[in-house]
Amino acid sequence: MPASSSHRLVVAVGVPYSDALRREIAAGVARVAPDAEVRDIAALVREERRLRRETPHGDALAKAKAEMDKHLADVDVLFTLPVVPDLPARAPRLRWVHFISAGVDHVMTPELVRSPIQVTDSGGITSAGMAEYVVGVMLLFAKRLWTYEQQKRRREWLKEDSIPVELHGHTVGILGVGAIGQEVARLARAFGMRVLGVRRGATARETGVGDVDEMLPSSALHDMLGRSDYVVIALPATKDTERLFGERELRAMKPSAYLVNVGRGSVIDEPALVRALKEGWITGAGLDVFSREPLPPESELWGLPNVYMTPHVSGNLMGVESPIIALFCENLRRYLAGEPLKNLVNKEAGY
Repeated sequence: MPASSSHRLVVAVGVPYSDALRREIAAGVARVAPDAEVRDIAALVREERRLRRETPHGDALAKAKAEMDKHLADVDVLFTLPVVPDLPARAPRLRWVHFISAGVDHVMTPELVRSPIQVTDSGGITSAGMAEYVVGVMLLFAKRLWTYEQQKRRREWLKEDSIPVELHGHTVGILGVGAIGQEVARLARAFGMRVLGVRRGATARETGVGDVDEMLPSSALHDMLGRSDYVVIALPATKDTERLFGERELRAMKPSAYLVNVGRGSVIDEPALVRALKEGWITGAGLDVFSREPLPPESELWGLPNVYMTPHVSGNLMGVESPIIALFCENLRRYLAGEPLKNLVNKEAGY
């Protein structure tokens, strides 16, 4: 519910954007709500996070929290990246928070879930770029680019077992056909691939669902895995997806298949994946997300030659900030008009 007419709308921005982007936010808010106050709390958020990490019981943290609380006391709307601990209690007027990330599993505290505060995210904005990443990884493996790079380092020339293959005519199975999965399907079809999908909401096998040749219910996951040359995981982290992909699923894949994960690392049983890669249950994996981030130095994944890894960057796209700001400002207009917000998160489900 919007702020009352007797109260000046206060929009707090906790994102450490550049000066130019902060001006873009202020201008966008002004177009929708000319009388609103835009309050920059990014430095306060950053400092409190630093102190919680470095000196969690010191006086400096207490002072930082008190300063933050003064700035949160009359905030109606929050546009942020990290969550502020105990946010509902510290921001009693807060009615809506927008997170700039596509997923909110890492910021959805129990207090926030229980509160009446509406939560939105930036899901969908990075879908095209993340789908390009997926196709790029599939091409990396299909064209043996990763193998050739390793051979170059060893000063080896062409080997007979490293001849490129086509994506055309092969099958990709997508686990989680949301915004990212749908875009992966569209690009895969452009390469002449057959697309299978497993979607939680599917109740029966369907054909020709958008760019997905065959949409399957969750009960048919192993069937999809056994038919796919590439398996793409694009699932959020929820209580239902935790370690959903374990030894049984890895053994259900073809030994020649590749796994690509751009969802969340918690979806995969990582020790089982390490075994699968070491023992040849599958041929390789392209991983952008991990069960612990940053990936610990002792993780065996670092040393496996059939793993291509990136540090959770598939959704970190240059120029993505402006579309996120535009989404936030459109939602601010909707919020003030009492209309449903875009990208509204089901807080209980976690996405």
